[in-house]
Amino acid sequence: MKEIVIQETKKADTRTLKPGDTLSEKDVERDTKLHIEAVELCGKFLCEKIEEQFKEHDHTKLGEYLPAFTKALSSGFKGKEFKEQDWWEIHLTERHHLNDRVPEDVNLIDVLEMICDCVSAGMARTGTVYDVTLSNETLKKAFDNTVKLIKSKIKVVNDNENPVVKQLLK
Repeated sequence: MKEIVIQETKKADTRTLKPGDTLSEKDVERDTKLHIEAVELCGKFLCEKIEEQFKEHDHTKLGEYLPAFTKALSSGFKGKEFKEQDWWEIHLTERHHLNDRVPEDVNLIDVLEMICDCVSAGMARTGTVYDVTLSNETLKKAFDNTVKLIKSKIKVVNDNENPVVKQLLK
């Protein structure tokens, strides 16, 4: 989804109503349905981004990286073998390693991937999960960047003939 196209809805919000404006239930229902659709489209956008990113999870442990990862794992991520190869630095380029490296554009998708990684790894490997922590600073940055990401993808239209709008309001 390249763009989230949403319909303008100025008739169901006190921020856009003028004192004394009168509204019909039809106007309020229309704008409320359009708002619900807009939220759904934003959610679909995030779901697509999550699916896309999660498919690439730990890609630096496979393919051309598999020998280096195997060597690092075999050394317990310690010692000469681990320090002499750069696999760990390559692996830390994956966005979900938020306690080691925080991307400038960190977002809540990265946070969710980190949570899913820590919980699933712990449960599958030992049956327990270490405390999953994240700094308030990183979480706030991820929140703010997610807002920016969604805002950057939204296009507001005012088109009562929009076929999506017509279908939604049937």
